[in-house]
Amino acid sequence: MNKKTIYIFIFSLIAITIAIISINNKKSGTISNEFILYDTSNVVQIFMVNKQNQQVSLDRRNNIWYVDNNNTAIGENVEILLKTLMYIEIKNPVSIAARSSYISKMATNSTKVEIYENSPLFTLLGIDFFKNNRKTKVFYVGPPTRNYKGTVMKMEDSDELYVTYLPGFNGYLSERFSANYGDWLNHNVFELPIKSIINLSVEYHTQPEQSYTINSIGNRNYDLTAISNNQKALKYDTLKVLEELAAFRNINFETLLDDIPQYRFDSLKTSIPYITISVTNVAQQTKTVKLYRRPNYTNKPDFNGDIISYDVDRMYALIDGFDYIVTAQYFVFDNISRPLDYLLGNNIYSERSLELLQ
Repeated sequence: MNKKTIYIFIFSLIAITIAIISINNKKSGTISNEFILYDTSNVVQIFMVNKQNQQVSLDRRNNIWYVDNNNTAIGENVEILLKTLMYIEIKNPVSIAARSSYISKMATNSTKVEIYENSPLFTLLGIDFFKNNRKTKVFYVGPPTRNYKGTVMKMEDSDELYVTYLPGFNGYLSERFSANYGDWLNHNVFELPIKSIINLSVEYHTQPEQSYTINSIGNRNYDLTAISNNQKALKYDTLKVLEELAAFRNINFETLLDDIPQYRFDSLKTSIPYITISVTNVAQQTKTVKLYRRPNYTNKPDFNGDIISYDVDRMYALIDGFDYIVTAQYFVFDNISRPLDYLLGNNIYSERSLELLQ
């Protein structure tokens, strides 16, 4: 038997199998659930784009998920999406009476979802043939039903609309298929254990006397040096220094500001930061975050009733290698940017140090 005959036999067998499955489905009257993914372990990419032209790609590399193949994704959110794909069910087809209404809604409010898997071209007798990364499923996620307990969806190249749901979940699924980049991006800025930090630089640009560096000299001993005069501190509060370095274990930004115009982004980059934080790890990798005062949009007053010139709760931040402005909360970033006076054990509520809080 030559190769041509073998290929003809294999493809004929596949065609017969598909035809039998199709006939059985028609005879039984059951609805074939084409949205479900019984095994998500082979999924390597999920691409989503909505009618507002927002788009995002979730990519798996070495079992880690990335957003747009670059920044780390929020693992929990990706797991929720994968479980949704595994357990999604069809409740019923959309009724004829409601069909035209949902078609109109999906024309302006839907998300296209493309699933890519590392999968074979076909499987025969338990053997995978021609395994590769390929697009295996494309469908559209529309609006919720009127009772918000179902979600209208349709497969690509199909005119049928279905109401889908997740068993045990009392709600709709549209938000799980978000094409918004910010909904998937991991907000982590620093994730450094104290033993991996060899240098920290904190610069107060408007109060340079409060700027300093902390250098590891081994065995959890550190040199604390004032940047303004390059003088090492003969004595400092060891516990406060260790607390500041330990805080780098988990530092996250608050919000991704992906709707800020480019000119404002460029303007912020050329302005003088309030604080610059740079940390270097044992692999000699340095990461820098620049913090900027944010306007007091809510006109929040101080204790005397005077309007404060800046937001006392959050700042703007620019992060190395990241092309967006984010917001950073003081109560988070204060932990890794204490003024020098604080580390020296001085009274930070002295008249001079209170300037840092204004």
